[in-house]
Order: sequence, then structure tokens, then C-alpha cells
Amino acid sequence: MRIKGILTGVLIGMLSMVLCAGCSFMEPGTDTQENTQAQVNGIITATPGIYDSEDTAMIVCKDTENAAIQFQNLATGKRYTLNYDGAAKLLDKYDQPVSLGQIEEGSIVTVRFYKPKKLLAYLKISPEGEAYENLSNYVLNTAAGTLTIGDTSYGLSNHLLVLSDGQEAALMDINQMDVLNVWGWHNQIYAISIARGHGYLRLQNDAYFVGGWIEVGQSVIRKITEDMLLVVPEGRSTVVVSHNGSSATQEIDFVRNQEMAWDLGDVEITVVQKGRVIFTLNPANAKVTIDGKNVDTASPVELEYGLHQMTVTADGYDTVAQYIKVAEPSASISVELEKSEESTEQEETKEQTQASSAQSSSTQSTATQTSYKVHIDSPVGAEVYLDGNYIGVAPVDFEKKAGNYVVSLRKTGYQTRSYTLQVDSEEKDVTYSFSELTKLDS
Repeated sequence: MRIKGILTGVLIGMLSMVLCAGCSFMEPGTDTQENTQAQVNGIITATPGIYDSEDTAMIVCKDTENAAIQFQNLATGKRYTLNYDGAAKLLDKYDQPVSLGQIEEGSIVTVRFYKPKKLLAYLKISPEGEAYENLSNYVLNTAAGTLTIGDTSYGLSNHLLVLSDGQEAALMDINQMDVLNVWGWHNQIYAISIARGHGYLRLQNDAYFVGGWIEVGQSVIRKITEDMLLVVPEGRSTVVVSHNGSSATQEIDFVRNQEMAWDLGDVEITVVQKGRVIFTLNPANAKVTIDGKNVDTASPVELEYGLHQMTVTADGYDTVAQYIKVAEPSASISVELEKSEESTEQEETKEQTQASSAQSSSTQSTATQTSYKVHIDSPVGAEVYLDGNYIGVAPVDFEKKAGNYVVSLRKTGYQTRSYTLQVDSEEKDVTYSFSELTKLDS
């Protein structure tokens, strides 16, 4: 079977920006310490290395062209800019000399400076600060204001700095698939930099594959819907679409905040191929559903080539739900369920109680629960995608259900944006108004 795909790069890129263009000159922070050695007859001189103020701050941005650094005080969030020259001493957390290029935006540092001249004398990466690089295993809860890394939960500072490509961003700009650099201090997170972000994938001429599956690397597995726009990890990924036994594969380089289109119109559709799958189950009486349909595993099950969703259940055992891929004429799958902590009788009683409670609750509150909406009011005229599925043009709304959602906004000639929303369960409508999309260079 020969299948080919055509990849087209939709040239939707970010507007070129000047690094730290937002760095305006600000007054230094509050004096916290005086160096008596800097005083001669009570007068502070501007001798190199001399300082009259000290601060614990984080680096907002570095302007190497103008030899200036913008800082933000950890306690107050106040920003100020200091000039620097060759006399400034720059150290890492181990007191080893470093260059400014080795110190990242977001780093928490101790700074000493001569306030009258706004001149940096000393900068050291704080040994009390915590730094995580290339972090992918985390849970960001914007509603609770926390970032959980492993078993440790950190609070998000009220003056949190979020950076993407050297530019300030919003917390909602972070997608759970993004890889982050994080800086903290005393169990608080003060700066997050998106080390590897996300781009977008649009399928063109995909009518045949609608209802099938799309896989992007190991991170995205989704049912294909009409006019979908997927948020995908930045970098090179293997993309596979499959339906009715046919599939197509393409290697795609995804660029941060840019949209790529894969034209499936020229993919050669072949005769549906099927494989026979033998299931070995423990317990043997476990029930198996494939793509939502019950199957008889007493004999080999014939399945079309491609991705399928499998669920295995048995009374008194934990349910297994996973994706399986059929790519050969014959294959075998073994599934061993783990016993649940509760006995079968306890589980049945619990399920009956929950069902009765759910039915009663549903009878009382269905009318109100289904009436609440999440409204996307702006930018007006932008296409709106909810978790990759097209829902209309703003202003538009969708049914409110508690959970995490990714809302993507797209408009021809403008930069595509996506935001992560954490919708609560409060019984009232909620409205989001996002900023206008950035027009692309023609």
C-alpha cells in the first residue's frame, strides 16, 4: 500500500519583535543596605564596585545593546532598570564568575547598585532560589494559583512573570503540553519561561478521514472532526492519520505560534485493510469494547488498520482504557486487570447509590445546569476552536461544564492564539474577552 501526503506550510508567523522592547527606564527599588566602605566623609562616591543599595529581585529582561537590565522586586513587584559596565561583578550561585549571557531572564538574583547613577555593581544568582529547567511533568492550576511539580505544590506569586520567546506573556498562554523553565523562592513561583511552546495543525481536504484518528508524536491522539485546528507541541513530530484501514504519515516541523496545513487531498485511498486480533484476558470473563462497541473475544476480532479505543471491564476490577493500533494481518493483545480495593458487592452497592443520587440530582438541577454558558465575546470575527473542534465565529458560546479547555482563535491574515481556560462549577454564565489578534506582515 502506497500512501503519500502533501505538507504545506501556512505562513502564519509571529511579528518580529525587538527583545525587551518593553524595558522602560525605572527608578531602582528601596534601599535595603548601605556599604560603609563606599563612604568618604559621609559622601558616597561612584567608584567601580561601590554600592549603596541591595535588593532581591528577578531579571525581567536584558538590553545588551543599551547595556541595561530590568529587574522586578520580589516582595513588591516594582520594576526598575540598572545600567551596567565592565566593572560589575556577575556571579553564579556558587560564587563563580559568569557572563550576562549565561544568566537567564526569570532568574532570581541578589543585586547591589549605586542608586544616584542607577549603576549595577554586583549581581549574584541567589542560592536560596529554586530553578527547574525543561519541565514537562507538572500541573498548572490557574484557578487555585498553584504549580505542582512532582509531589510539591508551589504558590504563584501575585507578581508572576511569564515569558515566551523573550517577550512577556499571560498565564493563559501556557498550554499543558508546553515545556517550561521555572524559578521559585521560598515555595513561591515568581517566573515561568516557555522553553518549548506549541504551534497549530490544520488538515485540508480531509473529508475521507473525518471520524478517524490523528496522532501527533506521543502527545496528541484525537478523533478527526471537520475543520479542526489542533494545538501541537513545538518541534519535529511524526503525524499519522487513519480511517477505514487507510493511513498516511508525515514528518512535520512545528514552529511556535505558527500554523501548518497538511493537504490530504492527494493521499491515495486504498482498499480497507483489516487485521485479526486475539485477546487474552485476566479475568477471562472481562468485557471488551472497541470504539464504543462490545466485541466477542472468544474468537479473533477483525479490526480495520489504524487506531482504536479499547475499554476492558470486569466486576471487582479496575477498568482499563487505552488506545490500540492495528497495523498487521494478525496480532495478540494481553490485558490483566487489577483487583479493585472494594469487593464486588461493595462496588455494586456504591454504583447503585451513586446512580440513584445522580438521577435525583439530575431531576432537580438539569434545567439549571444545562442553561449555563461560557461566552467568547472577542475578538469579534475570529474563528473559535474548543479543544481543536470548530464551534463558530466570535461572539460564540458553549455549554458550561467544569474542567480544563483550550480555546484557539484564528483569523486569516492574523497570528493564531490559544488560551487555557479552567472553568469552575459555579452555576452562572462566564464570559471571556480576549485581546485582538496580531496582524501578520504581508
